[in-house]
Amino acid sequence: MTYAQLESLINKWSLELEDQEKHFLHQATQVNAWDRMLIENGEKITSLHREVEKVKVDQKRLDQELDFILSQQKELEDLLTPLEESVKEQSGTIYLQHADEERERT
Repeated sequence: MTYAQLESLINKWSLELEDQEKHFLHQATQVNAWDRMLIENGEKITSLHREVEKVKVDQKRLDQELDFILSQQKELEDLLTPLEESVKEQSGTIYLQHADEERERT
């Protein structure tokens, strides 16, 4: 092997090494970008999870409030039913009394 052949081989290997280095740096940059994206998306997922948990708590509280309102509505309905019946009975009696008073006046 001559000095020129050795120099040619070294130049060839240097060029190949430079190409491999460029390829490696390109891949490292791409992996770094993916890593940043994964971290950002992980933070977004964590934030969304917190929001979902908050919504679940709010939904549970709302369900409890609606159950309470429903029980109050049922209680009011139970109280109003006898009062409505009483008013119906009294209005019939009042109507008859009014008719009797009209007859007495004429």
